[in-house]
Amino acid sequence: MKWAYTSAVIPTKLDEVKEILLKNRSIEDTDTFFSPLHPNDLTYAACNLDEKQIKKVHKRLEKAKASAEKVVIFGDYDADGITATAIVWLALKEFGITAQPFIPLRDTHGYGLSIGALEEVIAIHNPSVVITVDNGIVAHEAADFLADKGIDLLLSDHHQPEKKLPKATAVVHSTSLCGATVGWMMIRELVSKEYAESLLDLAGIGTIADQVPLTDSNRAFAYHGVAALRTTKRRGIRSLLATAKSDQRLLTSTTVGYLLAPRINAMGRLAHGMDALRLLCSQNPAQVAKLTTLLTETNSERQDLTRDLFEEALEKAKEQSEEHVIIVYSENYHEGIIGLIAGRLMERFWKPVIVLSVAKTTAKASVRSIPGIHITDFLRNFKEQMTSLGGHPMAAGFGVENTKLEALVAAIQKKARKAISTDILEQMLTVECQLSKELASLALLQVLEAFAPFGAANPYPVFALHDLEVASAKSMGKDGTHLVVTLSTAEDSYPLKVIGWRQARRLDQFEVGSKVTIAGYFEKNVWRDKEYLQFILKDVQQV
Repeated sequence: MKWAYTSAVIPTKLDEVKEILLKNRSIEDTDTFFSPLHPNDLTYAACNLDEKQIKKVHKRLEKAKASAEKVVIFGDYDADGITATAIVWLALKEFGITAQPFIPLRDTHGYGLSIGALEEVIAIHNPSVVITVDNGIVAHEAADFLADKGIDLLLSDHHQPEKKLPKATAVVHSTSLCGATVGWMMIRELVSKEYAESLLDLAGIGTIADQVPLTDSNRAFAYHGVAALRTTKRRGIRSLLATAKSDQRLLTSTTVGYLLAPRINAMGRLAHGMDALRLLCSQNPAQVAKLTTLLTETNSERQDLTRDLFEEALEKAKEQSEEHVIIVYSENYHEGIIGLIAGRLMERFWKPVIVLSVAKTTAKASVRSIPGIHITDFLRNFKEQMTSLGGHPMAAGFGVENTKLEALVAAIQKKARKAISTDILEQMLTVECQLSKELASLALLQVLEAFAPFGAANPYPVFALHDLEVASAKSMGKDGTHLVVTLSTAEDSYPLKVIGWRQARRLDQFEVGSKVTIAGYFEKNVWRDKEYLQFILKDVQQV
């Protein structure tokens, strides 16, 4: 892995660190960056939303309210889709419409707005209005199906559209937001400002979980969403945090990304996302306790399954070292886990990865990409060979008949060898700057926290520390897959604790007494009400 230093300056003062980070991120309007606009003050134009389409939604919902029509909210089973559904359901309830939420089952209905799922919706609820959140922008057949049934479709989504949009009463769409915040903007003016603000905790989860770029409007939602989560009274969120022994007052974007989102996502992967939705919306203590246990246990099952299947997929991926896209498939791969496997393989090999779960007649794929490769656009070259396709620049999903699978794999890899440059496939670690050992302190974290929340397009700052002596090193974790190292820093300072998640393979690079140069990021570890500095390892070089 190559390291690319964004700044050649080696700061000696904390103020210099701040200036380097501002310059590296090309931040000129520091007031707006450090104090983002409240989402209530965002314009539709700033979010790349069409106000006329939102007004159409409001007009149709006012009619539905007046006539007591049946309304269904058609959501999605990931954290963005679940929070989007919760936002719109709660807002409509406040507005005066008791809508029915519908979360598709991954293995029964597949992804997004499908005719099969809609047939079930109609049989159960018989709605006159269907509102989609976080899906539907390429669901032409399903939209036509609803039109033929005389059911009005209010479509809201943030995924990549095709040239032609589906037939709908209104299409509220922006690729600048996530599904939850498109939904929030859509209903914002149906309720009071105070009530809209009360839903920002959910919008914050969706924004961070879906890994949209945390700049501009997304930064506003993430910033105020994290603040709302620290004080939220929502029982389900508080219960999840308490069960995970996480202090709500100290919640960060990392808490959302590594604690809340995985537990919500686990239901859509292995069980039913509807239970995650119920947890977020419930005010019944007994139901909240029961659902918290269910989400926690399902997430543990997801972790175990991911670990086992990743090891199996890793062996297949190693055989494709010369390919520009890695493609692995098996009947053993659980459909709810393939996205996680793809993400881990992408991190390991720094190439786009396609992982397919093969069923009796069809296979379903989850795809993860690297910066510089718009994977959904690339896969559209093969759309005629697929049964479905949708996604983002960095992630996608598609279906394919088993009889066409091998030919499709060969075609994708053949084109990838020509279309994807080997230069793009060379993994590069972006490092803010080299940091003097003396600045490795809790005081540094105060400077860094001002740049939060962190995520896509505003990553947690990665620094390099040079010439540190290894005091100890060992593997840790249930299966010994993680790494923990202590390094000597400045004189009269505590040793620096270094954590390498899923990096036990690097243990032999940390020989006690040797010197190393490390790259990674700092974080605060709170143990028994005391704060400690620790360093999360990204890479290491021998001195």
